[in-house]
Amino acid sequence: MHRKQFSAAFAALALALACVGSAQAQFFKDPALEAIYVGQRFTELEKVGTARVAARVDDAQAVLALAIVAMRSGNGTDDASRRKSSIGHAETCLQRQPGAAACHYALGIVLGSQAMSEGLMKAAGSAGRVKEALTQAMSLDAQWYPARSALTEFYLVAPAMLGGSTSKARELARSAPGAEQARALEARLLLADDKFDAALQALALVRPGSDTALADDVAGWTYAAGIALINAGQAERARAGFERLVRERPGDPSGLWGLARVNAESGAHAEALKLFSGIPALSGGERFPVDYRSGISLQAVGQKEAARAAFARFIKAGKGSGKALDDAQARLTALTS
Repeated sequence: MHRKQFSAAFAALALALACVGSAQAQFFKDPALEAIYVGQRFTELEKVGTARVAARVDDAQAVLALAIVAMRSGNGTDDASRRKSSIGHAETCLQRQPGAAACHYALGIVLGSQAMSEGLMKAAGSAGRVKEALTQAMSLDAQWYPARSALTEFYLVAPAMLGGSTSKARELARSAPGAEQARALEARLLLADDKFDAALQALALVRPGSDTALADDVAGWTYAAGIALINAGQAERARAGFERLVRERPGDPSGLWGLARVNAESGAHAEALKLFSGIPALSGGERFPVDYRSGISLQAVGQKEAARAAFARFIKAGKGSGKALDDAQARLTALTS
């Protein structure tokens, strides 16, 4: 595997492991933590988790809470410190409770993310430990969907030389305890095989019910398939999936983002701008480069001043990809010349 492909695989793994959901109808077996998580009150989740771990180092549910918070971190110094602290809490928990599935899971997801943030060689060196932790989590609690989902992701995106295996991912999907879980995981296999249309069709048939973990995965994979189609120049084929996300998950910015992108690609920039404008107010909306894409649409409809302002904000924030930042700078230069 070439270095670029190798790096991309682990970047995908880090992103996949960051997309945590909940177990069966709940992620946390602790009702109080589950309520905080479902409400997306992550500052409170960190505060409560920290207090509980301070009181009892092997509080597996509190360790899991801190792992979830760590997985939402960025690449700053404080974020790295949060991940390292979470790894330490998981390791301490496992010293006291080696049979705690939640602590194995916490260790696996955060260790993978932290290793990737430290570079390719660190990621490669940690792959075996990540796989072992996720395997242990699923073995200890085979009914717990997040562990099965995370291990499936590992098998699908890790290079074969580091433990990746499509056949093992397929085995995990087919042995899932529920029909809806199995159907969703089979759709994930289609996505991994770049069968984006088929994956969207399969995901549309999944009925998660009260299983919020499954619902989160279905939404995340629908988004991934839709964005892949946009990037392949087939945006209209993703429209129905994004419309479903907007309808079923109005508080999730990914549906709005995807639908806005579809409209922009089709030339409906006025409609795209309306959708882009609603994203910043939603939890998680800050993850999307709204100013960059809004700037492109504003430029397309002739609103040069507004476009310049949007590109300038995007460049000043400096949070986009290098390619997007370069393009924004080029557009800004052209608009001001």
